[in-house]
Amino acid sequence: MPTGIRAPAGRVTRYRRRVMSTPPVDPQEEFRDDYEVAMESWLRRRFTFFCIFFFALETVVALTGIVARFIAPERFTTIGSGLSFIAPMLSAILVGLMLWNVRPRLERRLDLILAANLLILLLGVIDLGVLGAIEGETVSTGGFLLWVFAMHLASTVLLPWTPRESLYAVGPLYLVWVAIEAIIGIPVNPLGTTLALGLSPLVLLPGLAIAHFRMRRWSRRFRSEAVTQGFLSLRREMSQARTIHESLFPRPQRDDLLDFDFEFRPMRDLGGDFIHASRTPEGRLRVLLLDVTGHGLAAAMTVTRLSGEIERIIAEQPDIGPAALLQCLNHYTELLLSQHSIFATAVVAEVDPMHGMLRYANAGHPPAFLKANKRPSRRLGPTAMLLGAVPLDDYECGETRERFEPGDVVVLYTDGCTESRDRRGKMLGIDGLERAMDVPQAPRRWTTHLVRFAESFQTGRNEDDILVATISRLAGVAPTEPVSKRLTKAPAVSSEAVS
Repeated sequence: MPTGIRAPAGRVTRYRRRVMSTPPVDPQEEFRDDYEVAMESWLRRRFTFFCIFFFALETVVALTGIVARFIAPERFTTIGSGLSFIAPMLSAILVGLMLWNVRPRLERRLDLILAANLLILLLGVIDLGVLGAIEGETVSTGGFLLWVFAMHLASTVLLPWTPRESLYAVGPLYLVWVAIEAIIGIPVNPLGTTLALGLSPLVLLPGLAIAHFRMRRWSRRFRSEAVTQGFLSLRREMSQARTIHESLFPRPQRDDLLDFDFEFRPMRDLGGDFIHASRTPEGRLRVLLLDVTGHGLAAAMTVTRLSGEIERIIAEQPDIGPAALLQCLNHYTELLLSQHSIFATAVVAEVDPMHGMLRYANAGHPPAFLKANKRPSRRLGPTAMLLGAVPLDDYECGETRERFEPGDVVVLYTDGCTESRDRRGKMLGIDGLERAMDVPQAPRRWTTHLVRFAESFQTGRNEDDILVATISRLAGVAPTEPVSKRLTKAPAVSSEAVS
């Protein structure tokens, strides 16, 4: 992010207010939709297995009762005992209807939960009520509670649901047992019945514990897998986005008179630093370097928008000068980006090798360095405020002109270079970067030299994007034809390449 340049106080206040009013993102909400879909799919599979299990169980119990009725009729002395297979038969029919008729029409997880609880409730009514009516007596309260325990335990083992959801059907049956036990037992044995009622909730504890730990374990595993898959997917998308982002950057250029070179090291896969190079119809080389506020994907998206605007401006005004170009970019930034608290600094250097002239304009950017061959080197400071801070009518941008002779080098850079910090927290600064240029012999590539110098000063990873560009005046003879027709492009240099 550009430093040393501040937006007007009103804009800074609105920016801080907007940031502070933005609600934080809850990590648990990030994969909620995928989580619900996975939970629904899991419950659907297990509900199918639940129905198949109880259909088979009730069918086996019913067939066993029928076979036993014919093999050993002497054991079934009463009408009720002889018809004891009716309850499991009815249960099997009920589960079969749920399995083949109702289950395929259930779409949501809530529908599956309600269907499972309704099935459990109806199985309880059949197993306890019908069986008691056929045998001519009610099932004992102990047997009733045992059935509640067994059904609750089986449902939590077979179905993936929360402890609360597991009680929707078993809970009412348990309350029925409590009412029956209180009515029957308290008049006979008040103390024993009260003690039994107090301890009875323990029969639900194993099922509740199973439901709790299963959902907790599954939730953690799902979140871990989702984060891993999301990270891998994000890395692939960021890699593709980086390829597209880097395609916006120009290629280093070299001819008989000029050598344009740059090196880019984003703090992350994408960055908010950008450079654009173009030729005027007369052959002058125009280089624009800008730095958008922020880092990462948001800054890169802003760079993409600004890149398109730069191309449009130059296509409509091929001869536009540095100051006029910055004024157009300020108008675009103030009109469309500043409302989102996005600003930028920029510097434009235009070199005319035919006449040995450098035109320069700076919108709140760190000063460029003009390292002259036979003259004292100097800094080229800002000539205007940062882009987007004020409307077009209030924006004033100056422009300077310097001699640019053979052996001269102009160095453009972003503040990621000067903000490198050592172990004590001291920044390299503009003075430190300028000292890096004071070498007895010029390096083969000034960009690589300066980037390495900044990174060697930095402790740990870069805290900002680093972009360094140079325009060198070579000792060639000025040609008679326009330079733009004789330009040859060097191979593209990756942002990670270091010669």
